[in-house]
Amino acid sequence: MSQSSEEGQPVAPLEWSVRPFKESAVRSAIVIAVILAVGFLIFVAFKEPYLAVLSVLLLFASLHTYFGRTTYRLDADQVTVKSSFGTIAKRWSHFKKYYVDRKGVTLSPFDRPSRLEPFRSTRLLYGSNKDEVLAFISKRFNRNPGDGPG
Repeated sequence: MSQSSEEGQPVAPLEWSVRPFKESAVRSAIVIAVILAVGFLIFVAFKEPYLAVLSVLLLFASLHTYFGRTTYRLDADQVTVKSSFGTIAKRWSHFKKYYVDRKGVTLSPFDRPSRLEPFRSTRLLYGSNKDEVLAFISKRFNRNPGDGPG
């Protein structure tokens, strides 16, 4: 089933990129300071420079969505999320519900709240185009955020 506008024309895909690291210099400085402090504490505790460097690298890698660019693409068929560690594409039929908050939208595959949502859901950060993202998703679901399956 293809999404179309009121005139019967296909809706253009929506694509945007987000890089949270560049949004707030203060928050980014705090994150980097904490990562370096953890590395320093590990070095002091274990006297192993390799372990300290490894811990810093692992912390940076675990925060790849914060430091790296994430590109989102919404089209009539699927949602695609590209990050530095790969690409995830899921068809719209996979999602049953969505939740909106101040930073983004969570697309959930569950009909009702589940403890597995953090692991199975797809998170889309707005970036600078919150209105366009919400308009696209609400048209796609044809209902309001958090409503039951439609």
